[in-house]
Amino acid sequence: MSYDDYLRDHEERLIGSLESFVEIPSVSTSGADMGPAVAFLERELGEAGFAVELLETDGNPVVYGEAGDPGDGFDVLVYGHYDVFPADDESAWRTPPFRPTRVDGRLYGRGTGDNKGQLLAHIQAVRMLRELRGALPGRVKVLIEGEEEIGSRSLPHVVKRNRDRLAADLCFYSDGPMFPGDQPIVLFGVRGAVVIELVVRGAGRVLHSGNFGGAAPAPALELCRLLASMVDADGKMLVEGINDGVPELSEAERAALAELPNPQGEFEQELGVPPVATGHELYERLQLRPNFNLAGIASGWAGEGVRPIIPNEARAKVDIRLVGDQDPAGVVDAIRRHIDAHGFRSVEVTQLVGQPASKTPLDHPYVPKVRAAVEAGFGTSPLLVPGLGGTTPEYVFTKILGLPTFSIPYAPYDESNHAPNESTKLSLYFGGIKTTAALLTGLAEKGSG
Repeated sequence: MSYDDYLRDHEERLIGSLESFVEIPSVSTSGADMGPAVAFLERELGEAGFAVELLETDGNPVVYGEAGDPGDGFDVLVYGHYDVFPADDESAWRTPPFRPTRVDGRLYGRGTGDNKGQLLAHIQAVRMLRELRGALPGRVKVLIEGEEEIGSRSLPHVVKRNRDRLAADLCFYSDGPMFPGDQPIVLFGVRGAVVIELVVRGAGRVLHSGNFGGAAPAPALELCRLLASMVDADGKMLVEGINDGVPELSEAERAALAELPNPQGEFEQELGVPPVATGHELYERLQLRPNFNLAGIASGWAGEGVRPIIPNEARAKVDIRLVGDQDPAGVVDAIRRHIDAHGFRSVEVTQLVGQPASKTPLDHPYVPKVRAAVEAGFGTSPLLVPGLGGTTPEYVFTKILGLPTFSIPYAPYDESNHAPNESTKLSLYFGGIKTTAALLTGLAEKGSG
């Protein structure tokens, strides 16, 4: 029986399994319903032939499974996460976020794309191979965490404690979207991230600006001056030492960027305004360059009417995307030195998230097999993309375990993850199952290319 025949015969079970997973509101920011999500995975993995173990943490447990004969030709480590982003304003959803709804070949609901549909495709691929072949062509290890949406705080500790059992020939996972038009891609890395909170404090209470203006500290203005001193109008970071570890682009990376379609039109349509860079420079900025972002700032009064006050506190949330060997702790230290060197007063810096960047070479020997598997699964040759603009905890696999790591998205470009009306295309869910199965069987063949 072919993969297509199998998927057609088991279509309702496969979709029903995803719907059952999406119905569980496993929102890690609140900690709700993590237990039912873990129980679901234990059941699905068991039915796919995995031996399952829960790796306890100080937060949500990591679900670990192994399937296949250790004596076979290769070991593959597959990563995913069972937690989801909050639904936020449910009135903005056309369908209830945790009531999966099929519409015109799509499945709507929180987690359909990020990451339940993509994760479940791997599990279903292993089950399909076992039912069609009787055995797997190698050993598959799955590591599924429940804290990705809150910074994967426990994952590095779990990986370090289990370094030997997680040894593998390579790691791959599926997260994020494809390119427009359901164009499959293979990602060779991710940017890292540091998230900090800056707090500037002034007087012990809010003051009248007429009685105290010019004499009392002005935290909101001080925070604005600090932020302006850290980044210029073109986005270049001005903090001394913050760019330590940023590499030059390799010739292979430049060549890969040149092969990608010009994204400017798509960006302008998505943004509703012209992007700040043009042509292929957009890819370079998004994938291979660091970035400083002010996510939010709060101080004083900006509502209706007039309130002539001097706020006594100002806060900002900043996220900085990292590349190469930029060290999250080193970036925060550089910011603290900058604050001291420039005489900014009463500023508190708190690091909330810190994840290094990750990269696998574009010419790695496994690339031909990865490309062939994606083409077999989706019927289209993938584009090779040097990096993901966002951040995943991929560094635990490349930098702690030393594994070549490939990310192959199985969700559509317009999945709307982290936004209302998140969805995935069921055709891509099935294509992902075929891709994972093709990769596992392809890796078992002799030779790396």
